[in-house]
Amino acid sequence: MAAKIGSLGCAWRLAVAAALVALVTGCAQQNRGAPGPKPTPRVLVVAPVLNLSGSQDFDPLKVTDLIASEFLSFEGVSVIPVNLTLAELTRQGKNSVTTAEEAVGLAQSLGADAAIVVAVTEYNPYSPPVVGLIMQWYSARPEPRRAAFDPVTASRAVSSAERELSEPDLTKPRWQVQRVFNAADEAVLKDIRSFAAQRDGRQSPYGWQQYTKSQELYVRYCGWALIRTMLRLDESSRNVEPHEAHS
Repeated sequence: MAAKIGSLGCAWRLAVAAALVALVTGCAQQNRGAPGPKPTPRVLVVAPVLNLSGSQDFDPLKVTDLIASEFLSFEGVSVIPVNLTLAELTRQGKNSVTTAEEAVGLAQSLGADAAIVVAVTEYNPYSPPVVGLIMQWYSARPEPRRAAFDPVTASRAVSSAERELSEPDLTKPRWQVQRVFNAADEAVLKDIRSFAAQRDGRQSPYGWQQYTKSQELYVRYCGWALIRTMLRLDESSRNVEPHEAHS
């Protein structure tokens, strides 16, 4: 009888141990499959849009609002309200940003990660509409850089990286993208159709073509297209030097 009770106790302990192993394994697998925390949104400040086109057919502040609004359509981005940006510039005795130092200073004063400076270089609101834009990204905080670990040069690399991260280059933008959007270009029209499909293009009697007939909607598309290019560059190439690109 004692031997039988002992064997039962041993079997019970083995069963409990097996259950614990299964529980721990299941939890580990569940944790591996669970999504990680979302990255902290990058906070941007959009400076008042500059008019370098010579045209008086648009309101630069209205275009600023449209560009800031389109940034918010992308995941992982937060934008300082434009009215707060204008208030800060007024406090500084300015109404625009015209230098790299001013762009970085504006971002730092508002606690943003970067300042976005946009200029309209060409503007024709008549069919087919034409809009030229330059968009620049000025980093106000150290930018993370990814590099392979080399134990031989690690100390020198860390030292160099620390100097670079503590002293952002204020003389040039991290990113600059530019493009002239001509609605007579079939490639532009194809992209507009895709853009309209994501929005409310089918709810208008003009369908996707409303984005070529409305000045405001066309500017929205142009801003969105450049933002898309800039954010793709920033996400995929944090470890390269600033350079100029085209949308």
